[in-house]
Amino acid sequence: MRQIEQALEKIPTRIVEHYALSSILNELGYSRINDKIVQLIRHKVLTPLKRGLYVYMPLHNRVLFSTELVANKLLSPSYVSLDWALSYHNIIPERVEVVTSVTTKRSKEFTTPFRVFSYKQIKKELFSIGLLIENSQDISYIIASKEKALCDKLFFTKDVDVRSKRAMIEFLEDDLRVDLDEYKDADLSIFESYYNISKSQKIGVLTKIMQGVKNGDY
Repeated sequence: MRQIEQALEKIPTRIVEHYALSSILNELGYSRINDKIVQLIRHKVLTPLKRGLYVYMPLHNRVLFSTELVANKLLSPSYVSLDWALSYHNIIPERVEVVTSVTTKRSKEFTTPFRVFSYKQIKKELFSIGLLIENSQDISYIIASKEKALCDKLFFTKDVDVRSKRAMIEFLEDDLRVDLDEYKDADLSIFESYYNISKSQKIGVLTKIMQGVKNGDY
């Protein structure tokens, strides 16, 4: 068992897919791969996230794995966005429990031993706008910029009448509790590109407000 853990410790993300795990076990001389994986799960060395995807859980190492990377891995292509990304960028004050992401695939939800991971479907043309690749300790993951995260949040929020600037500002500040001061240095091209592709009236109003925030008119 210790040899297996030593091999798994070389994976900096602590997230391991079935093919990589099978390769490690083969190299160590194990033939009944799936039986060994079941044993590793039983001994809590591995925690399954979904079929074929696991988190290595070393008892002697309390270093946390990247929740955002798990979100990217559970469903690909995807990026972390909406409430989780807004909280990540300190745009909203609330602590977010569900990890929210956007994908070009069908909307889906995964319940894992760690968190619930929720995915919203978006068309391909909107997918790649305003994404960031964050790097930390040899780990990289894709997350929406603060501009893209807000666009996504508004785009996926249904049944709100925000066709005027006043209504939009009230919705942003009172309902979403967005700190608009955080957008004084915003990249307006992200809002503009999102609007030009989506043709969403809500995003159009949001873009005008962000222009005012950027210019100091708000």
